[in-house]
Amino acid sequence: MELIWQDYVGYVGMGFALASMWVRTIIPLRLLAMCACVAFSIYTAAHGVWPNLIVNFIALPIHAYRVWEMRQLTRRIAAATDGDLNVEWLKPYMAPRHLVAGSMLFRKGDVANEMFYVSAGTLSIVELDIDISGGQLLGEIGMFSESRRRTYSAMAMGPVELLAISESNLMQLYYQNPRFGFYLIQLVTRRLVANVERMEAQAALAHEAA
Repeated sequence: MELIWQDYVGYVGMGFALASMWVRTIIPLRLLAMCACVAFSIYTAAHGVWPNLIVNFIALPIHAYRVWEMRQLTRRIAAATDGDLNVEWLKPYMAPRHLVAGSMLFRKGDVANEMFYVSAGTLSIVELDIDISGGQLLGEIGMFSESRRRTYSAMAMGPVELLAISESNLMQLYYQNPRFGFYLIQLVTRRLVANVERMEAQAALAHEAA
């Protein structure tokens, strides 16, 4: 049987459809599915198979919209991992808190059910002998640890103004805002790497002293 050009287009569409089942990532899958929809639309229109034509006409813009959504998501992720995130938008979800000099924000082993933003003043991380100053977040490691316990103690070095966000509100924002979610991942990773480097430096000094 001699094939006409529309049949070849149909086979091309079948190839795109089979290829879309093989790829593992979403955007290439959607793009291949869009190519298949175009080819199948031409084939079904040429042969008057109207139900299949309608299905492909509906599927094509849906696939295109999903590709656009994924592109937007990847752009937001790229923006989130390019430097620090401005947390001004986070402040309306947080509650103010004031500490006097020498008071403890939390102690090592306490339940970690809040994260904090330092508006003004300085907190000392007692066990690590480092300071957290205005404009920084803290308390995130304990919230994401398996034990949900504080991994260090935080003491006010003077008057400190804080903003606090509860675990439930934090988790809602984490799932709703990819930029914030990836910023938290960056923040936790950066803190853990810094802690490891500090421990290695202390171990090296102790070895030299011995």
